[in-house]
Amino acid sequence: MKWQDKVKQLMADKGINQKKLSQLSGITEASVSRYLNGERSARLDIIINFAKALNVTTEYLLNDDVETELKPYTEIATAIARNGSSLTAEQKNKLIALILGSVE
Repeated sequence: MKWQDKVKQLMADKGINQKKLSQLSGITEASVSRYLNGERSARLDIIINFAKALNVTTEYLLNDDVETELKPYTEIATAIARNGSSLTAEQKNKLIALILGSVE
């Protein structure tokens, strides 16, 4: 399955139209349409934006054998990567403990 088909399927599953995907991905609505219809080749940064907007990995979009949804660990890692600079050292340590299962 092509990455565009996967994006369209995810949009249908999540009830997202092209306008909403445009807002979530930061890509103009016209460009979203061109990428999804194969009228324009997508650079990796575009694929990354679609993946983030749809909460899937780029690996899922580009490969055939990867699960659709992010696994909990990957989802946590993504959240930390996106927001890590705003977390205090104590919050980071608590998250690490939670991930490692050592929270009492």
